[in-house]
Amino acid sequence: MDVDFASKVGHLPSMDTQDDKNRANLLRVLNQTYFLHLCATEPDTVIPEGKSLLSMIAHSRLTPQTAEPAAQLHERVEKAVHGAFWNEALEALSDPDPSTQIARLKGLLFDVREVISPLFPKNHPIIATLSAPLPPTASPLISTNLLMKEILVALRQRAAPVRDTTIDALLANLDAPLSPILASSPSSSIKSTTSQLARLVVSTMKSIIALVDTMKADLNQFVLGSMTETQLRDVVVQQAKKREKELVLDIWGDSGKDGTERVQTLWQAWVDELEGEQPAQPRGKWIRRLVQSLGLSEAVSCTIPDLDESVPPGRNQLPPQFFFSSPRLLYAQNYLQALVIAASLRSLTRLPITGDSRGHDFVHRIWTLLKAEIDEEDPSASTKIINFADEVVRARRLVSVPDEHEEAQLRAAVDRTLQYGDPVFLLLQKRLLAALADKLCRPTDATDAAVNHAPIRMQTGRTLGTERADKRPRLEVDANSSPSATTPVKGFDDPVLVQGIEDIGKKIHIYINWVDNVWFDS
Repeated sequence: MDVDFASKVGHLPSMDTQDDKNRANLLRVLNQTYFLHLCATEPDTVIPEGKSLLSMIAHSRLTPQTAEPAAQLHERVEKAVHGAFWNEALEALSDPDPSTQIARLKGLLFDVREVISPLFPKNHPIIATLSAPLPPTASPLISTNLLMKEILVALRQRAAPVRDTTIDALLANLDAPLSPILASSPSSSIKSTTSQLARLVVSTMKSIIALVDTMKADLNQFVLGSMTETQLRDVVVQQAKKREKELVLDIWGDSGKDGTERVQTLWQAWVDELEGEQPAQPRGKWIRRLVQSLGLSEAVSCTIPDLDESVPPGRNQLPPQFFFSSPRLLYAQNYLQALVIAASLRSLTRLPITGDSRGHDFVHRIWTLLKAEIDEEDPSASTKIINFADEVVRARRLVSVPDEHEEAQLRAAVDRTLQYGDPVFLLLQKRLLAALADKLCRPTDATDAAVNHAPIRMQTGRTLGTERADKRPRLEVDANSSPSATTPVKGFDDPVLVQGIEDIGKKIHIYINWVDNVWFDS
């Protein structure tokens, strides 16, 4: 899965035509680093179902210090490929005598195991299978055919997605001869059938070894393949932190000097803009400053510095420390705004706060509309004020049937409530942000969760590019930091909203911890 980071952070510095190559290189490095950032913070957003973290590392070109020299890698793979003496192997496997076939297959499968073992942990089932002796059988070639399918399926789980087509083609080739071979064949064709299957086995083994060579090149360092997912995740996190910090300091640097001083200055200036309560602890102060930014109507952004002064920075600009987290923080900003809109609309229905499924159904329907806007599940659709007004009127009728005049007033109230300057909207938003800031600042439990108008579509950030915001991923929560039960925020008592606050609180906590670990963890 590829990511387009540039479209998520807005414009890049303007460059002359002669600098197009530099611009392309910058885009490539940004995309690779952002991909690694997502693998470290929210892996489910970039790892397709059925794939492992290892299979996606090729996109980030991860190069740990434990790298094995490329020349040594090539030498070992080449030795495995050419050491099998394929012509002799084909001749031996074409012999109808099963004992002759088994003797040669032992050597070939040993070579295959040696070649693929760096891509798997030592206790992986496919390594155990290849390490076991071949079972006695009257049809060793058919048994090997089935074994090679297992090998290819295991490799597919570890391979980059771009290799899936090759693996699927090899699996299809293995399926083709099974029907005629398993069926009763005339005795006169046994030798030719055996020869055909022998060629298939040899050809597939050669293809597997070539595929493994390609996979190792994709991974750069196939030593990663011997790690468990947990071990690999630790490596990814360390590499992502290192690359992200180095790249940000380089981008914000000037005249060969890294941007450490500039980045620190921008950070302090941003933190000093905190309004209201001023925590004594620096961490609490910048967390509250971040929540303050998430509560503004202008989209949060963190754009690359541009020498072209005609391109003004966003008014809700985050410091460089948030550069690679800014796309996900924009998602969080839209999410929080949607929660306030849902709570504001519910206040117009007069439905009971608790103990009534009618209220829950209303909020669920409203939240479905808003959530689709955030995730852009249907980019062609646009939720209008009338959609919300219809839902509010429908819910009010469950309590009392309004006449024509009352319905008109109710629809006008919906429009009024959705305005960013509306007292109800501002009151609910203030409560939500205050509760969120308090929750995020608690050291023992931090996982809780350009007009004067709150947009009916989640418009924050639409000026940053035409690409959609990231889809909401499933969240992995550390088992050691399970959130405790919390008192619902007043006005957000509905279970749908309670869960929504919990979910986005966990996400923001991930982003906060990441910035803290990259920039302030000594």
